[in-house]
Amino acid sequence: MLTPSTAPTLALAGLWLRAASLAALAAYTTTNSGLGLWLPLVDLVASTVLLALWTPLMGRVLRGGVVLTTDPLRTAVSMLYPWVIAFEGTLWLLFTFLPAVAGVYPVNPVASTVQVTVSGVGILVSFLAYLWSVRFMVNPADTAGRSSLVDVANLAAALAAAQAVLTVVPLGGMPAQTLASQVLYTGANVIEAASWLLLRWALLSAARTERPD
Repeated sequence: MLTPSTAPTLALAGLWLRAASLAALAAYTTTNSGLGLWLPLVDLVASTVLLALWTPLMGRVLRGGVVLTTDPLRTAVSMLYPWVIAFEGTLWLLFTFLPAVAGVYPVNPVASTVQVTVSGVGILVSFLAYLWSVRFMVNPADTAGRSSLVDVANLAAALAAAQAVLTVVPLGGMPAQTLASQVLYTGANVIEAASWLLLRWALLSAARTERPD
């Protein structure tokens, strides 16, 4: 039942389901070969590990706890996320931005710009989500920090939904995806969008509980 008391549990379930979807994508990627596919595999594995470390920390905060600055999990997340996001940015530059600029694929310029923008902004939003969350979790009473995290969760959900649409309706001129690839990536994007919305709801529910009207 969707109530404020169940918000933390549902948000955590969404985050763990998202981690499972990333692991499934990583497993699927191993069935292919080539440098252009192994690099995304490294990204998927790193992203899965990072999310698996981050989720318990957010769970602690959503249930009213506080994460110490010396917490080993928080330290690991703080050290890992800049490298993971930087790697994602590098892949975006090599396999999305540069091919679009060079006109490698005969794609409509407007559609190509949408693809480049959605994926690029998505990486930036992921960086902000980790940046603000590792700060917020040591001081959950910080209303400004909570508001920033709520905003970024909302934006991340919208971008994930947009990416799902782009996967279902691929750009003309791009290499065709298999049905399995479309289903897996679209499913992962939908799960990501839902997990961000559930996290946003949990953060807002916690704020209302702490400061009832």
